[in-house]
Amino acid sequence: MTLRDGALPASPGTARRMAIAVVAAVLALSGCSGSDSPSTDGKSPDEVMQAAKKLLDDTTGVELSLSTDDEPSDGDYLASAEGTITTEPAFEGKVSGRVSGIPASDIDVVAVDGDVWVKIPITGWTKFDPAKFCAPDPSTLLDPDSGVSSVLTEATGLEAGDSERGGADNDEILTPYTGSVPGDAIRAILPCAQGDSFDATFRIDGDGYLRSAELTGEFFSGTDDITYTIDVQQYDVDKDISAPQ
Repeated sequence: MTLRDGALPASPGTARRMAIAVVAAVLALSGCSGSDSPSTDGKSPDEVMQAAKKLLDDTTGVELSLSTDDEPSDGDYLASAEGTITTEPAFEGKVSGRVSGIPASDIDVVAVDGDVWVKIPITGWTKFDPAKFCAPDPSTLLDPDSGVSSVLTEATGLEAGDSERGGADNDEILTPYTGSVPGDAIRAILPCAQGDSFDATFRIDGDGYLRSAELTGEFFSGTDDITYTIDVQQYDVDKDISAPQ
C-alpha cells in the first residue's frame, strides 16, 4: 500500500468501520436509484384497492389459482382451481374438490361462451354445471362487476400492514391490507359462501398489482371457518381458448 507523506496506516478497527460505511453507502444509493417509489405510497387503502381493481380489469388475462387447505367434513366443495383466464371471457385449467361425495382431482376444465366443460375419464368432454362443485363459471372471475376485482372495492375497514417479501421467488415486496368483505361479494366468486361477512387480506406489490387475496369465513353451513386463497401469478396473458371438440 502506498501512503501519502506523513500518513499513517489505518488500524484494523478503523479499516473495518470504513469498509462497513462504504458498503452501507453503496446499498443506500442502489436502493434509491433502482426504481421509483412504490405506487401505493401516499395513497389510502381504499385508493390502493381502486387502483389494483383497475389493473386487474385492464389486463387481457391472468394465470390464477384459487385454493383452500381446509376441507369441510361433508358436502361438495371446490378444493382448488388453477389455470388461465382471459377477458373473452374464457378459462382453461384444472380443478379439484368433491362432487356428489366423490373426491375429484386435477380435472381438466374449459369454460367458453357461458358453457363449462369437464374432461371425464373414458367418456371425454361433457358440459357441467359448476354450481354442483360449489364453484362459479371460472371464466367470469375477471368480470369487473362480479369477479375477483369487485371484491377489492367492496372491502371495508381496510388497514395497511408492514411490508413483507413474497412472490414465486420471494423477490417481491408486498404490502398486506386487512379488512372485511360482505358475503354477497364473496358469493359472486364462491357461490356456496354462507356468511354475512368475511375477513380478507389482500397483498399488493410495489406496482399496485394484486398478488394474493385470503378470504376467511363461513363458506359452508355448520362448519368451521375456511380460508380460500387466490394467487395471481401473471398479468397480461394472451391465450386463445376454444370449446373442446
